[in-house]
Amino acid sequence: MSSYPSSEDCFRIMREERLPSVVVRHVCVVNKVALTIARHCGADLDLVNAASLLHDIGRSRTHGLSHVSEGVRIARERRLPNDLVLCIGRHISSGFTAQEALELGLPEGDYMPLTLEDKVVSFADNLVSDRSIKTVANAAERMRNKGYEMSATRMLAIGKELEALCGEDIDGLLVRTKVREAAASECDHLA
Repeated sequence: MSSYPSSEDCFRIMREERLPSVVVRHVCVVNKVALTIARHCGADLDLVNAASLLHDIGRSRTHGLSHVSEGVRIARERRLPNDLVLCIGRHISSGFTAQEALELGLPEGDYMPLTLEDKVVSFADNLVSDRSIKTVANAAERMRNKGYEMSATRMLAIGKELEALCGEDIDGLLVRTKVREAAASECDHLA
């Protein structure tokens, strides 16, 4: 039995924290993308499932960058497993170093995805805008347009690492597995 909360537990936590429905729909789509990648690259499916569903739990308090530190606080208060808490804290924008986080006004810490599961969740989150699943190139361009050149570079590097582990191009994997269609049919009702 897994020490990570199940999908049902995660949705219960989202309800209890009053996560807005638009964010619930977003995390549902991120979950579909993350689990598809995780299945093909050997990541811990239970951790990726819980982290992808709870990565934006801090958006129940704020929608700014500090949603990450709020999410970590909520996860710790709920006594969730430490590697899940860390994954929630490392999902943002392909990561920020401790110095970058300080410059952005985030609490002291290193927000870089380190584990395979961190990278899968962060990468999947970067591919999903609201509920739309972008190509890797479009997601990187969107980051660049926000002024996050280093994050775009990191995202592309994580993508290459995941592609090597999956044995195929991420865009092709998402097309082949029909994740866009599955996410639309399974997540749209949450809005």
